[in-house]
Amino acid sequence: MDRDILKQQLEYTLDKTNFDDQGELYRGKVRDNYINDDTITMVTTDRISAFDRVLGTVPFKGQSLVELADWWFGETADIVANHVLRRPHPNVWNVRRCQP
Repeated sequence: MDRDILKQQLEYTLDKTNFDDQGELYRGKVRDNYINDDTITMVTTDRISAFDRVLGTVPFKGQSLVELADWWFGETADIVANHVLRRPHPNVWNVRRCQP
């Protein structure tokens, strides 16, 4: 990805979501989580945080985080089960709601 594409996308970053029909919203530092009885819809935004503060957004940051984690979940699938059910969008996971 080149610098021009990133510059063009600066005004289109995903800083928050509002999907009222997806469940109860819990907004973390970089993810918006929609909680249901047995599943959670996790939307990884482009928010960037440091020192427990949201500093702004970076184009494609959410997608990059999901890609990286998704790769590791795939690499370790034969070792341990994970919570991911499906990935309907580059920034979104539907996951099992787990108890500690």
